[in-house]
Amino acid sequence: MRRRRNRFAVAVIAVVIGIGYWIYFATAPWRTMRKFVRAVESEDAETIVALAHPDEIKHCGVTVESVKVILNATLGKWRPFKAVKVGKAGFDRDLGWHHWYVNWGDARTGNPIAFNKVVRAFPPFGIQSPQLFSNLFVCPTDKGWRVNVTVFLIDLVLCVYGRPDAYSVLHSAGIRGYITYMTEPGQFEPLPTPASK
Repeated sequence: MRRRRNRFAVAVIAVVIGIGYWIYFATAPWRTMRKFVRAVESEDAETIVALAHPDEIKHCGVTVESVKVILNATLGKWRPFKAVKVGKAGFDRDLGWHHWYVNWGDARTGNPIAFNKVVRAFPPFGIQSPQLFSNLFVCPTDKGWRVNVTVFLIDLVLCVYGRPDAYSVLHSAGIRGYITYMTEPGQFEPLPTPASK
């Protein structure tokens, strides 16, 4: 009888540990996204780069300096700023990528920044008027869950400067390209050059 209770207790403990382990890994992309958003809000470029996809650091020009330049040229215009809304967007999770959108706003009032040179409204994200927002993708890598920083930075610059000026800003900051879920490992998609306006 005692042996049976011990086996049952071990089985219950194993199930609880298994569920806890699954919950921890199932929420890992969300925790990575939250850490990234907090880093952007505090303009912590070191953490932003540490959370970047390794190929972005190696091939696309994501550095502490490039992140600082772009944050200053975009969200820096509305200091103090914060994420006023973070929403989950639909994306093909079969590929392992998770997609959120972030509405940026005034940290004092909590109101969204009513500015966007590219998009007047985006109903799929519940945005009915021009607002500064960016896409945020979290993807699995050999180093754990990482953020697609280049797409995030490109979104910010496009919203603030519009085309074709955005590409000049990105190139001057040192961003050479971006990655997507379709990009082969070790490869990147080059940005259009400012001359190809």
